[in-house]
Amino acid sequence: MKTTISVLALIVTLLSSAAFAIDCPDMDADSSRIVVSGGSITEIIYALDAEDRIVAADRTSNYPAAALELPQIGYVRALSAEGVLSQSPTLLLGEDDSGPPEILDQLRAAGLPVAILGEQHDAEGIIHKVRCVGQLIGAQDAAEALVADRLQPAANALTIHNDRPVGAVLLGIRDGTLIAAGGDTSGNGLLEMMSADNALASMSGWKPVSRESMIIADPDFFVIPQRGLESAGGAEGLLDHPTLKFTSAAQNGRVYAMDGMAMLGFGPRTLEAAAKLGADIRASQDIETPQ
Repeated sequence: MKTTISVLALIVTLLSSAAFAIDCPDMDADSSRIVVSGGSITEIIYALDAEDRIVAADRTSNYPAAALELPQIGYVRALSAEGVLSQSPTLLLGEDDSGPPEILDQLRAAGLPVAILGEQHDAEGIIHKVRCVGQLIGAQDAAEALVADRLQPAANALTIHNDRPVGAVLLGIRDGTLIAAGGDTSGNGLLEMMSADNALASMSGWKPVSRESMIIADPDFFVIPQRGLESAGGAEGLLDHPTLKFTSAAQNGRVYAMDGMAMLGFGPRTLEAAAKLGADIRASQDIETPQ
């Protein structure tokens, strides 16, 4: 294995990141008519059985399937002020990349309360996000029940491993170029929860990757949203891409796909997605799982 990190060092890292939990907006707003910007928040509201309050959502709100029937307000980073206000909302609840900023300012100037949640790409961040949404919409009891019954057990099931495989999270192919996750992304957070290392951690953000950079990084496996895999022509098409074909991951046929929002949305399903992907990857690479 290329990289080995001790259990003690990993515990220290996790505790350090937990110390910087995102702040929840301090506001008392009417949550009877919510417009949502961000699929993870929509998923949380459905999980809290409060979906009847959602009057519209952005295009990333694709889970559960019923959310696809909601009126749309544009893409999370390209919201339509007119589309939002046309729903007569009492609250806009958005993920941290909601925008653009001038649209949010326009909505605030129109008198609409806007609550933008920060993001922390780890198990603690997911649990905090659920509690924050519960607080903002007056569903604290439902949020605590969701944490206790589903999320905390899923977080506890994320095993800390000594031997860590090295992977890369791909978003997909754009104009023939591979887009991959750097060290400050949800993709990196997914790998950390899987007890794996990011071969491209030195890169910042989601960026195009050259063939030379990928060969040097030489990941053991690739993770990609199912939609990205399909658009690349399936596993065979993806692994034959000139940027990837000479890596260890491609040579060994190690590519793993899952619903993109489940993997990278950092909503309720992401904990379970990380556990499943981690187990699948370790099994395929015959890495011992500690008892």
